[in-house]
Amino acid sequence: MKKSFSTLTVFFALSTAFAQHVGIVRNNYFSTYYDSILMIDIEVLDSASIRLGSIDPITGIVTNVGSSEYNSGINLNGATLNPYLNEYYIGSGFNLMTFDMNSGDIVNNVPITGPIPSSAFQNYRFNPSDSVIYGMVPNNFYSTYYDSVAMMDIEILDSAHIRFASINPVTGVYSLIGNTFFDNIYTLAGNSVNPYEMVYYYSEVDTLIGVDLYDGDVYTAVPIQLPQTAIFEGIVYSCSDTCIYGMVRQNYISSYYDPILMYDIEQVDSTTFRFSKIDPNTGVVTFISPYNIGVGGNLTGGAFVDPGSSTYFFNYGNQIVGVSLTTGLVTSSVVKTYETGFTIDMMRSSANCLNARPMRFEQTANVDEIAETGLDGTIYPNPAQNEITVRSNAQIEKIIIVDLTGSLLLETEENSLNISNLPNGVYFAKVLTENGGLFTRKFVKN
Repeated sequence: MKKSFSTLTVFFALSTAFAQHVGIVRNNYFSTYYDSILMIDIEVLDSASIRLGSIDPITGIVTNVGSSEYNSGINLNGATLNPYLNEYYIGSGFNLMTFDMNSGDIVNNVPITGPIPSSAFQNYRFNPSDSVIYGMVPNNFYSTYYDSVAMMDIEILDSAHIRFASINPVTGVYSLIGNTFFDNIYTLAGNSVNPYEMVYYYSEVDTLIGVDLYDGDVYTAVPIQLPQTAIFEGIVYSCSDTCIYGMVRQNYISSYYDPILMYDIEQVDSTTFRFSKIDPNTGVVTFISPYNIGVGGNLTGGAFVDPGSSTYFFNYGNQIVGVSLTTGLVTSSVVKTYETGFTIDMMRSSANCLNARPMRFEQTANVDEIAETGLDGTIYPNPAQNEITVRSNAQIEKIIIVDLTGSLLLETEENSLNISNLPNGVYFAKVLTENGGLFTRKFVKN
């Protein structure tokens, strides 16, 4: 394994010079009129445009890609790029737009559709080891009541589920992966893919979730080990050293009593930023920066790892900042300058994980899964710490727990099983039912 990663590191160093760092450059157009009452000139926004731009993280120079400029809005909840096809993808309303990274032209703009009544696709992430775009599809559930005053039916949101999916950028059609429903998603903290283990990671505020790309199930779900007022954001997986990096934003809060409102009010006194990495199996966060470096990423600006220089780059206001992966200290900080425009959003890079290949494969053959016609079953809780319970529409005769290699670890003839002594990881429960039935379910121990 170490030999493979060393080879990849050499490849990354050679390919860094050809990397592209691109994003959406926005430009506002103003006109001026004279206000005779205030006796001053006042600027008003007439229109706004977007275009594809590339950024040099060392100089901060943002260069327009091509000459095309578009009067279009963009979604700030996800974008990604395909370094093999030189295409950049971003949502626009309920559409998926594809930019050619050579010409800057929009070469495809298609409605997002799929098997559930949702036209939203969020947290885009291209996986270089299978060339598939993964993300999350929010599915809202509504009920309707009649408003006698307005004399009309009004819809109200009852609940929301999020499904894991892949999307075809040519057709805009997304395909659901697995049957797992996820809780509310924190889209702007970032997401990343481990192309070797085939796992998609995202932050659910205080929990790091890993999703198995093969079946859409929870691969890991661990509490992020930080104080309540801190958050781990700007998530980036680095293929050169197989670590997940990000920035820890820590707010320091004090309270004061408001005599008018007659209750305590919290206020943020100060904020610190420290470059860090997180263990996706435990949620333990390790500070790399020895102290507060004083700068942190814009949530919509984007971040990436340059493996050639071992640097984590991110947008911070009007600057682009580089931080060393080894020392956690700022190595560069330059003001961004533009040909046209005033900001670059959803910055993505082709520098990391080029030509990665999976090192973990589907384990269906190892766990001896067979057809489950007429059988239904679930495991809860999942993830679990101490005990799992299996529910089925058939009488359960035996539960057998195996690991990813198919080795037998535990068994019981009850519906529940103590798993507290198992190491944290991914396991399979093979459930034998009456009349010789068998079904297999995956669960996570954490």
